[in-house]
Amino acid sequence: MRVLALLGALIVACTSQPAQSAATQSARASASPNSYSCRLAVISWPSPTAPLAGYLTLPGGTFTVAGDAGSGMYYDRPLNRWVRGGPPALSADGLSYAYSEGDTSSSRLHLLDLRSGVDRVVASGGPWQPVGLDADWVYAMRVEYQDSVAYGQLQIGRGLWKAPVGAGTPVQLTSDARYWAWVANGGAYGAGIMSDVAGAPNDVVRMDLRTLQTTTSLDKHARSRILAVDPHGAAFVMTDGADEELWRVTQSGNAMQVWSGSTSGIRPEQPVALAGSEVWFSSSSLSQAWAIYHYSPLAGLQQVATFTDRPVTVAGPCVV
Repeated sequence: MRVLALLGALIVACTSQPAQSAATQSARASASPNSYSCRLAVISWPSPTAPLAGYLTLPGGTFTVAGDAGSGMYYDRPLNRWVRGGPPALSADGLSYAYSEGDTSSSRLHLLDLRSGVDRVVASGGPWQPVGLDADWVYAMRVEYQDSVAYGQLQIGRGLWKAPVGAGTPVQLTSDARYWAWVANGGAYGAGIMSDVAGAPNDVVRMDLRTLQTTTSLDKHARSRILAVDPHGAAFVMTDGADEELWRVTQSGNAMQVWSGSTSGIRPEQPVALAGSEVWFSSSSLSQAWAIYHYSPLAGLQQVATFTDRPVTVAGPCVV
């Protein structure tokens, strides 16, 4: 549900920005003293209905529109082109993409080969929400939509499933209502119960996809949600309490705080982009200010750019 709230905030922020001509559209950014140097794939949001795919030069913050992006919303570096979306629905090698199409009563789960363009349906029924994929399986939550007088339409988890990339029948892995958010390095990562709209404290778990054994990765007795999981199985978890804290939790369970800040300030958020152990984060904020963050094991988490005229979100790793 947090994702829907963030989308709503993004739409409000976009509609409050002054319109500019295509020739003058730019993202005014300021760079931090320790800025990472590269050309980063991003989406600039001058309005909620006209996102601009392009590249942000760091440091400096110059935005250049990507003329070849088409309808793409994520830059796939292995293929050197823009594709419809990023992780976790994009495979770690950048060659396959999972998505669902349908409505709130049923949907079909697709696997798209990004090199050949072959698009196959791997599961029907659902509705499905893709969680990730590996060489043999496409993973998705089955969800149910329920109407609530207080909260509108709610999305309720109905277990994690896997569908074979070839012919075969989908297999149910769990029957819980947990929000399964990511699949990486042989594990599925889940956070709170989807029906818990009020946001009670929750743990974060990892399920071994071979043994189906579940272990607790992090429990800070706070509302916790997964922002990203790198290809090595390190999860980035945001906890919400008196302050917000971002934790990096290795597959073995070692947790290290990499950021903390006020709940009213700018904070790391999805969408994200992955490049090995490096992670790029977008941001959310209650004010008219946005940022981009970069994490590396050597330098930790750095805020590398800030924006005050429009939202700018991460749409891929560094291009060059």
